[in-house]
Amino acid sequence: MNPLLPFLMAGDPSVEALPGLLAGAKALGLEALELGLPHSDPIADGPVLQAAAHRAIGRGATPVRVLETLAGITDSPDLILFTYLNPLLQIGPERLKKLLAPTPVKALLVVDLPFGEEPAFEEDLRAAGHPMVPLLAPTTTLERAGQLLAERPDPGPAAPFAQRFAYVVARLGVTGAGQGAGQGTDLAPVRERVTHLRDITSRPLAVGFGLSDASSLAAVRAMGATPVIGSALVRDLAGGKGLMPCLTPLMDGDL
Repeated sequence: MNPLLPFLMAGDPSVEALPGLLAGAKALGLEALELGLPHSDPIADGPVLQAAAHRAIGRGATPVRVLETLAGITDSPDLILFTYLNPLLQIGPERLKKLLAPTPVKALLVVDLPFGEEPAFEEDLRAAGHPMVPLLAPTTTLERAGQLLAERPDPGPAAPFAQRFAYVVARLGVTGAGQGAGQGTDLAPVRERVTHLRDITSRPLAVGFGLSDASSLAAVRAMGATPVIGSALVRDLAGGKGLMPCLTPLMDGDL
């Protein structure tokens, strides 16, 4: 099981800082990392990630520039590109494949792309080695989850975590810690869903949206799943805290 799946916003604090951040994450032993492509209309992102995306865009972090910056980087965890459909379609499928080929990007998590909406686009990217991550919402029935997992198939145990895992959304709404001051995400329904998902798949599962404290990280790990940490990490980095001080206690399951 991957111990942690962190999220970074590409271009925050700067595009130039990205290679160093990725190298630091790799030095900590992280196998995989979610990297957000800054987008001007991030419908699934909460206020912390929206602010990070707007800062990055203001500093010139376009999707193409981010992918060009990633070209040739080997000192990095495997990357899952967290993005939206529009920026990818604006780049175009052929150019996108060429941009992705020399990067450490192993998969894409396109939060507004339901399976079947762009089948040729999705199949083309999967054939090029960049599959789409299955996204399982709280409203996804077990039957539909089985269909999604089959439609975005597991490439098998020899493939890296980044290309195998399914993303279990902990709660409805946007990214961010809890629903308000002192209110964390209720993980009891998530625990039940993960248990049921284990009946239909052996692929790795990651749980995200609303995880921000030591108990929630520990609870997800106790389910045999990987916790995703996004807004809390991006907030601390924006506050001037270094990557290693941010991630080291998270790797240990403590904040």
